[in-house]
Amino acid sequence: MKTSYAAILITLSTLAAGYANAEYKVTDFNTATTTTTSGKTRNQVRAELVEAQRTGDIYASGDTGKKLNELRPDLYPAKAVVQGKTREQVLSELVHAQRSGEFTLNQNYGS
Repeated sequence: MKTSYAAILITLSTLAAGYANAEYKVTDFNTATTTTTSGKTRNQVRAELVEAQRTGDIYASGDTGKKLNELRPDLYPAKAVVQGKTREQVLSELVHAQRSGEFTLNQNYGS
C-alpha cells in the first residue's frame, strides 16, 4: 500500500514540475492569434535571489510572516526612503483635477 502512495506522489510531483516549467500560451479567440509568454530566464531569477539574500527581502522561517530584514534590520542595508509629495503639491493637483473635470465630489460626500 505504501508503495502505491509513493508511486502516486512521484507521478503527481513530476506532473506538477512539468506544468511549472511549461510556457504559458494565451489564445485570443476573437482575433485568432496566439501569444506565447515565457517566464524569466534562469539568470534573472538567480540575480533576484542574490539581491533578495543581500537585502534580507526573504521571508523568515517559522510563523512570524516577517522578512529577515524586518526581524534583524541591523544585518541588512537600509532601504532608501522615497520623498513623498508636499501638502502644497497635493492640493495643487486636486485643484487642477477639479478644474479639468477629472475629479468631482458627489452630493452625498461627507454624509
